[in-house]
Order: sequence, then structure tokens, then C-alpha cells
Amino acid sequence: MIKKKMKPSKIAALTGVMAAVYYVFLWLPGIPAIGIPKVKIDLGASFAPILGLLLGPYLGFLAALLGDLVKVYTPPSVHGLPFVLCPPVSAFAAGYITRGKWKIPFILLIILLVASMFTPVFYPITSYGYIYLLGFFDKIIALILIPISAYLVKKNKKPQFHIALFLAMFIGNETDATLGNLVFSLPIVYEGIFGVPSAEVVRGLFTLSPLVYPAIRLIQAFIGYIIALPLLKVLSRITVLREFIQLKEFEGKV
Repeated sequence: MIKKKMKPSKIAALTGVMAAVYYVFLWLPGIPAIGIPKVKIDLGASFAPILGLLLGPYLGFLAALLGDLVKVYTPPSVHGLPFVLCPPVSAFAAGYITRGKWKIPFILLIILLVASMFTPVFYPITSYGYIYLLGFFDKIIALILIPISAYLVKKNKKPQFHIALFLAMFIGNETDATLGNLVFSLPIVYEGIFGVPSAEVVRGLFTLSPLVYPAIRLIQAFIGYIIALPLLKVLSRITVLREFIQLKEFEGKV
């Protein structure tokens, strides 16, 4: 989290640098999912919650948004545009959780989960509740883990922090995925942009999703965790960053 005494120009520079690093990760080739053709583990999604860890929820959100916008428009991609806010909310959630604060990411995820119930794919929930659960059960687990993760951060002990860091990476990715599912469940997106002919076809896709995507979120979280640990150690040794980023709160934990 950036200290208030930091000059706006330096805040902008630091945010821009982290956005550029994130942008590089967006272009890295994904890791192929074993046994699942054409499905890859996105390294950019793994790095997004790290932005929240390092910059805090708001500047982390901004850095991810800047990187996403540049990626979407170079070259222009109509398919990526609807999901441009997904990695930023991942950084936002992780930024709060890694500082022991759980209420705002908890409320955000509840709002996304409830809003999804009223999209044509899942409404009425009394008829399509089982499909909703198939598509969102891992997100509901992430919701339950939010206060637990924040509590572990506050314990101020190394083993608990490592668990909390991994969970924060996981929750950030699941917040990203929840918003992505919500957006994809809108007719203007699944039909207008992706050409999926009906809500029934989308329901079929969500029926298959539990076989793949929860495992991918766990792998993305692990990748984020193994990147975040050495990154925290290195940055904590750079005087200019220690002066402006509150890395002291992570000292002794990594």
C-alpha cells in the first residue's frame, strides 16, 4: 500500500512500472493444461493479485486495468473487452486480504454472485440452481475463505501468512472468474460477441466447467504464490521502494 507522503508523480511512475510488468505477463504463453486441448493456464491472471499485494487494492486495481486496456487495444480485441475489469478486481480483492481486511472483498464477491443469479443463463434460480452451483461452487468456497485468509494474515506469524498468501492468490483469481462468468452470462456478450446461439448452450458450457476451471484456479494461485514470495524478498531490500511501499508489514513473514 502506498504511503500518503509519496509524490503523485512517483505514485504514477510506480503504478506504470507495475502495469508494464503485468502487461509483459499477459503476453507470455500460457501453460497447457494436461489432457485438455486448447486450454491454457494464464500467467497474467496469476500475476494480477500480486499487483494488489504490492500496491494495495486501489493502485493494484489501476495497474491491472492499465495493463489490460493496453493489451485489449494492441491489437484491438472485441472478445477481450468485456472482461477488461476481471484482473483488476482480482488485484483489488488480494490487496485487501493481504492486509488483513476482508469485508470489502467479501461484499464485492457476494454482489457478483447474487447478480449472476439474475442473468438469463441462471434465472429463474429455482429452475437452474444446479447449473449455477456447478459454475460457481468454487467461487462460493472462495467467499467462505475470505475472512479466514484475512484472519491468518493478522496472526502475524510466518506459517499462517504463507497459507494466507496462497489463499489470497486463489481468492483473487476466483473473484476474476466470478466477474467473468457474470459478464459471459449476458446475452450481449455470449450471443452478440461470441456468437453462442442461446442461453441453453451456455448452460451446457457451465455444466462442463467444474471438470476444468477450479483446478486451473488452484494452479494459477500456486504460480502467483511462488512468484510473490521471492518478489517480496527482493523488493524489501530496495531502499527507494521500502520508503514508499509499506513492505515492513510483510517483513518476517516471507
